[in-house]
Amino acid sequence: MRKALAGLLTTILILSWAPAPLLAHGRLKSSTPEAGAHLARVPKQLRLDFSESAELAFTSVRLLSAAGREIPLGALTFAPDSRRSVVATVTGAMDAGAYVVMWQVAGDDGHPVRGRFEFVVAPGAMGIGAVADSMPDMHHDPVSMPEGNGFGAESPLFVVVRWVQFGALLLIVGAVSFRTFVLGTLRRDTRSEGEPSGSAFFADAERSAAGAGRIAVGVLAATLVLRLLAQSYAMHGAEDTFDLSLVGGMVRKTTWGWGWLLQLAGIVLAAVGFHRARTASVNPLAANARTGGRVSAVWWRLAALGAVAAAFSPAFSGHAASAPKLRTLAILSDGLHVLGASSWLGTLTVVLIAGLTAASRQAPGARGTLVRSLINAFTPVALASAALATVTGVFATWLHVGTIPNLWGTRYGITLMIKLAILGIVALTGFYNWRFVQPRLGSDEATTRLQRSARVEVAVAVLVLLVTAILVASPTSMDATM
Repeated sequence: MRKALAGLLTTILILSWAPAPLLAHGRLKSSTPEAGAHLARVPKQLRLDFSESAELAFTSVRLLSAAGREIPLGALTFAPDSRRSVVATVTGAMDAGAYVVMWQVAGDDGHPVRGRFEFVVAPGAMGIGAVADSMPDMHHDPVSMPEGNGFGAESPLFVVVRWVQFGALLLIVGAVSFRTFVLGTLRRDTRSEGEPSGSAFFADAERSAAGAGRIAVGVLAATLVLRLLAQSYAMHGAEDTFDLSLVGGMVRKTTWGWGWLLQLAGIVLAAVGFHRARTASVNPLAANARTGGRVSAVWWRLAALGAVAAAFSPAFSGHAASAPKLRTLAILSDGLHVLGASSWLGTLTVVLIAGLTAASRQAPGARGTLVRSLINAFTPVALASAALATVTGVFATWLHVGTIPNLWGTRYGITLMIKLAILGIVALTGFYNWRFVQPRLGSDEATTRLQRSARVEVAVAVLVLLVTAILVASPTSMDATM
């Protein structure tokens, strides 16, 4: 198993370090002037037609002469007939010679793409004006002019940030799901069997789950800051990364920025909820247990609201935000997919680190029964969550892959198949636990066997998150075939 996981990790890392294909988000479909054109008239404006709608806050166009002199351009605007076309008026004087247009664009998902093309103004062309002597040449060869800093959504460091982000989201949602559904089911079962509705186990498990959620919120907050800096660096370059006016405009005026703000709101709500829920948790057998339980429930609801907000935020910086059709449904489906996957694998993680740990602290005679009841309560949560993740995943595949041959004919399709293969391992491990381990629960030996197989399942789930972090930055199969 270890060799298989190592092989999968190597394959994933190769994918993450592999260069993105040329046909990416927002590729340039055509331009005026056309690439390679020889013009008999000086152009009054530049028009760039892209394959998807552009965010003006993320878009830049530069016009350079053969000597490296930058020709002034007016403010970028959308063309009257399409939000996929960007227009810039040429306001500076142009002479005969070769020119380079360097562009950068990003769609609603915020993934930057850069490119360039050349055209030539022929000698004697209409509209040629004298070049101002006060405008010094930069003495750069336009062929070797940089096309940006090379850092984008598909860069390995950006992938790592998203990987950690998804892991934190999984644990936040898992903590809420564990307390709401798993422990909730256990409480109802104990009441129906005439046993006390609470025990030291519930207080211990809730405290551990809230503590895990609180740590995950801190990690997610760190990735939030890193994502903002990385996005600003990718869009504005090293010199302007910390320019507050540029960063503020990026956050306020773009779909990517709205998603970032949504995640910020989710972090604040979840942080307060988990912290107060942990401090409000009391021993249910104490005299004030009922009051403390009600207070704790209020804070858990606040944490749940924050978890939902945070779970929907990645949709605004992924493929759903730039879907060419059914965009609203794509964003909704993406958020539900994160909730489903996190409620499945995240809850399993919290069962392992909080539920089983709390059960191990109970009296020896009660441990086996408690572990069996805990897993029985988790099973329907896992099945329902996995079903939700599957349905929304199939919809996303249909939306972004298009045709079956694209599954093995595009980078996005290949990465998706790797993700599905690893998910298959997770599903098989879960089936093994359900079919062979769960029926034997009730003894310490069976509990140890369950912990081992659950750790394997969680480890493979971590690889799934890595593939997902690569997948959301890969151009979709539909992008590559447009």
